[in-house]
Amino acid sequence: MKTSMDFETIAKKSKRKQLWKTVSLSIIGALALGVVIAKGMTELTSYHGNRVKDDYLLRSQIAYPNVQYKSWYFNPTSTTTGNFTSDRFKNINGITVPYETYEANYSMWRNGDTTEADWIFQESDGSPAYTMKENYKSPMFYNTNFRSEGKNHKVAKEIDIAKDMQGQAIEVAITFDKPYTYKELAQKLPKNLMLNWLWIGTSSNFDVSTLPPSDQLGLFANNSLSQEDLNFFSTNLNKAIKDGMFAKTYGTTTEGKSSYHFNLETDAKDYLKNNQDIDKATFSGAILTGRAENFAQLASEDWIFASSIGQSVTIQPYHQLSK
Repeated sequence: MKTSMDFETIAKKSKRKQLWKTVSLSIIGALALGVVIAKGMTELTSYHGNRVKDDYLLRSQIAYPNVQYKSWYFNPTSTTTGNFTSDRFKNINGITVPYETYEANYSMWRNGDTTEADWIFQESDGSPAYTMKENYKSPMFYNTNFRSEGKNHKVAKEIDIAKDMQGQAIEVAITFDKPYTYKELAQKLPKNLMLNWLWIGTSSNFDVSTLPPSDQLGLFANNSLSQEDLNFFSTNLNKAIKDGMFAKTYGTTTEGKSSYHFNLETDAKDYLKNNQDIDKATFSGAILTGRAENFAQLASEDWIFASSIGQSVTIQPYHQLSK
C-alpha cells in the first residue's frame, strides 16, 4: 500500500520530468527559431547582393563609355553584409587596358553603396577629368546646348595634341556639332579608326561633361551597328527606367544666374521616344580608338564640337591592333 509520502515523491518526479520536457522543447524551439532567423537574414542579404549585381550588369549595357567587365563575384564579409566586385577593362584599338575595379557594399538592410570607382574629379572647371582611385584620364562628352556663365568653363579640343603621342593607342571622346545617324557617321569616320561606343547625348541644357561614367548613356558599336543592337539597348534602357535606376536630378541654383537642371530619366525617355529605327536614330558623340597619329586627320573637321582624350597605352610589338 502506497503512502502519501510515495505519492508526493511520484508527483515531484513527474514535475521534474515535465519541467525537463518543457525546457528541452524550449531549447529545441529556440534553436529552430534561430536557424529560421539566420536563414532569413542570409537570404535577405543574398537578395540585396543580387539586386546590386543585376543593376550593375544592366547599367553596364547602357552606360559606361567603352568600359566592359571580364568578371564579377561576391565577397561575403559577414552573415548580413557583403561586397560585390567586378573587374573591368577598356578596348583601345584591340588592346585590353585595365580600368577601375567596380565595388559595391550591400547588407541585409539595403542594396548597396558604390565606392569611388565610379567617380571622376577635376582640379578646376574646364580641366581634364580623372578617375578617383587609379587616376585614369576620363574621356568627356559635352552638351552643345549648354551656355556657360562662368569664365573658366572650357570645351576640350585635344585632337591637336594626339600628334605628340606617337607610338601610342588612344581613346578619344568625340562630341558632334549636332546629332547624326549611324549611316551619316559611317561616311564621316576615318577607316583607320575604330568606333567603340556611341553616346546618345542629352535633350537638356545642363553641363554633362562631368557626369560619372555610370550616368553617361550609350551603346557599344564595335565598328558596326544594327537594328538588333539598337533594340537590345532600347530594351535594357526601358528596363532600367522601370526599375527606377535613373531617378535622380542634377542641377544647381546660383543667386543672380540661371538654373540648369538635368534629369537622367527624362533624357532616357526622350531618346527612346524618338530613336527606335536604326535608319533614323541619332547619336551626339562617340568613343573612337586607334593609333594616336591617325587622329590628326580629324583636327580640322567642322562636325566635331569637342574632343577629349581618355586612356592611352604604348603599342608593343606583340599587340594585335584592330585598326
